[in-house]
Amino acid sequence: METGEKGRIQTRKENIIYVGIDLHKETHTAVMLDCWNQKLGEITFENKPSEFHKLTRKVSRFLTEEKTAVYGLENAYGYGCALAVCLLEKGCAVKDVNTALSYAQRKSVPMY
Repeated sequence: METGEKGRIQTRKENIIYVGIDLHKETHTAVMLDCWNQKLGEITFENKPSEFHKLTRKVSRFLTEEKTAVYGLENAYGYGCALAVCLLEKGCAVKDVNTALSYAQRKSVPMY
């Protein structure tokens, strides 16, 4: 996966596994989706650095030589700061998701 101008990811959408993570004080819940919004998996894990490997192990099941993951953390500067740092240190693509925008999107286009 290459990063182009302004930090945009330069790869085909069908080669991306989207990992949306809802961050909370005690636990985090991640959902893995493909580019067609098909749910591939879900995991809830404790908000402890010693537990973060559970997320990367689960996501790695969906990765191939062509496929890569992009992690979207809602409010990464709050409860997800340690997770964001951990993922970045592993070389993962991490994006901060604006809480207000994701709330508005959930209300306007229910997925399930």
